[in-house]
Order: sequence, then structure tokens, then C-alpha cells
Amino acid sequence: MCEANAYIEREGREVLVMEGVFVLKTEVGPQGNRVVLENIFGEQHVIDAELSRISLMEHKIVFK
Repeated sequence: MCEANAYIEREGREVLVMEGVFVLKTEVGPQGNRVVLENIFGEQHVIDAELSRISLMEHKIVFK
């Protein structure tokens, strides 16, 4: 499988947001931009963040 764990950078460290992310979508709306993370079970987590980096080797997505 090709899942990745999503983290957000806070105070110089990476805090886990969601494990096993299978789909990442960006949405633009009247309240601003947001990112929708979804795992293989269909569970979603919505964050207001900006993509910092993706490491395919580490299966890691990092936002700021």
C-alpha cells in the first residue's frame, strides 16, 4: 500500500495529524484554503495548513 502519515510543524517539531493517509485533496472556498486528508476507511480530517514537504521514502506528508 502507499499510505503516508500526515504531520504539522509546530514549535520546531512534527505533530502527527493522521495515520494512513490515502487521499489528499485541497479545497479553495470563501473561508480560505484547506486540506482534506482521508484514510482507506473513508475517515476524513480537515486542516487549514500549507504543504511543507512530502517524503515518499518515509511515507510522510508534512504541513506548516
